[in-house]
Amino acid sequence: MTVTPHDIRDAFALPPGGAAARRLPKDVLAEHGAANAADRKAIDKVIERLDWWATLSPATIGVAAGADNERPVPAIQLLALTAREQPTQRLLTMVHRSIPVPIILLTQLPANSSTRVSVAPLRKAERVGDKMVVERLIVSPDLADAGAQATEAFIASLALPRLPQVSLSALYAGLIERIEALEVATLTDSSFGLVDDPEARRDTLRRYKEAEAEWVSARAAAKKEKSLAQQVTLGNRTRKLKEERDRILGELS
Repeated sequence: MTVTPHDIRDAFALPPGGAAARRLPKDVLAEHGAANAADRKAIDKVIERLDWWATLSPATIGVAAGADNERPVPAIQLLALTAREQPTQRLLTMVHRSIPVPIILLTQLPANSSTRVSVAPLRKAERVGDKMVVERLIVSPDLADAGAQATEAFIASLALPRLPQVSLSALYAGLIERIEALEVATLTDSSFGLVDDPEARRDTLRRYKEAEAEWVSARAAAKKEKSLAQQVTLGNRTRKLKEERDRILGELS
């Protein structure tokens, strides 16, 4: 199933009008998102172009900046990134921290004509004035690789009227829930669906990823081990880690 960033933009069903899309200079991204020369090199190497497509704000979509006891979010920016090669999580994080408001980033991947959607909640840096830092990065599976029914349901769930309308912060949290729901559907080969307790599912998904990383690391170590006795020990550990990973995966089903 081929899904382009334009398909995702259309799925949001944004109000007509608004400013025209424009290309963002990569040197501005490097200035505000890169931490060192290696970061700047990665930006130049991996990113073909970065485009600003729309601003979601109280003025443009009629959703309040903040609700009671909630830090206001003045706007959410919709950006499209065309990549020359698979971007790393660090590169995506650089893009998300380059603008001091939340971003919905639609990344066009090379070769397979697929798209990823990423979001990243921000918070104020503790010791650097008004600078914002990324709390965590949430990246969807490649939409070409996710199941067709799950992908279609995910895309349909993005229409603005179907997203939380209490505030822009709640709307952004709704996007996070939908990306996590698609990830769970892809992992478990099940249908796409939201849940009553997204925090509990988020915690289970985090535990699954940690267990997966441990299992992958142990399996790699077992393959490199020359000692037969250590191979047996590592093999047993690998098996137990896989069982634990599978058990947690069952909680997501």
